[in-house]
Amino acid sequence: MKVISHLLPFSLLLLPIIWGLYGFFKTRGESKNIISADQSSPGALIINSAVLYALAFNIIFFIQELFLALGKRWLGLEATLYHNNHNWEGSHPMESLAQGYGAAAIFVTGLLCLFLANRTKQSAHWIHVFLLWLAFQGLAQSIPQFITGKIAPDTDTGQAFTYLGIGEGLGIFISIAGIAAMLYLGVLFSKYLLRLSPSVDRISSTPGRYGYLFRIALLASLVGIILIIPFRIMPWNRALAPVMVTLISIPMVFAHGWKAKVTHTINSEINNKISIVPIVLLLILLVIFQFILSPGISM
Repeated sequence: MKVISHLLPFSLLLLPIIWGLYGFFKTRGESKNIISADQSSPGALIINSAVLYALAFNIIFFIQELFLALGKRWLGLEATLYHNNHNWEGSHPMESLAQGYGAAAIFVTGLLCLFLANRTKQSAHWIHVFLLWLAFQGLAQSIPQFITGKIAPDTDTGQAFTYLGIGEGLGIFISIAGIAAMLYLGVLFSKYLLRLSPSVDRISSTPGRYGYLFRIALLASLVGIILIIPFRIMPWNRALAPVMVTLISIPMVFAHGWKAKVTHTINSEINNKISIVPIVLLLILLVIFQFILSPGISM
């Protein structure tokens, strides 16, 4: 079990690398004559996607901490909610189970946002992209917690697993199922994000698809991490969370670019100009996090 515990998280990075390399060698003879007269703005695409990525990460993480704190409050304990954590006083026989409420809440949130994103899939408005990133973050932040729930009993979800009496066999099954789900999440969002491109012609070749995913997912997530850091401090070690979430989720989105095919695109508005509203919302959220939530709210 200890060997598996080291291999499971590593596989979420290793498998996308293998899949991406396989695709590279399989398609390297493909024509690179892609349309270059793209009227969209690469800078706007990266900035818009990065801002929405940062917004989604912070909102989903807050929902997790909110339900962790509410779980303690529902048990009659005194809970305090912070911008990137929670705390409580007192004890209850079911408090270990309540440690799993956060992951469960954001998993459900991710599924709900995915449903809403599918209902608005013809919309070119930035809100559709925001729903996609909310869904992605809800699932990418929750599923890994189930993957490591049995092999890391000191984590929030691990304590819930211990309370529920989940054994080794079931724990390994949940871990493997979780890895498969995370890889499928990358495959799914590779296609979802490509649908946002200006036209099918822009992404008709492997280089074109990789180019678009490089901007909207890979570069945007890296810029998004920088935008997220001010929300996480203090303490500084809290800034590692967006790095880890991105590291085990975004690589598969990019790696699957060679395989993903779309027959219809919506030319999302994030391709063409920088949207001001998401930037304002991100700044407002930062003020709320640092000046209201950071000192702590008693529940």
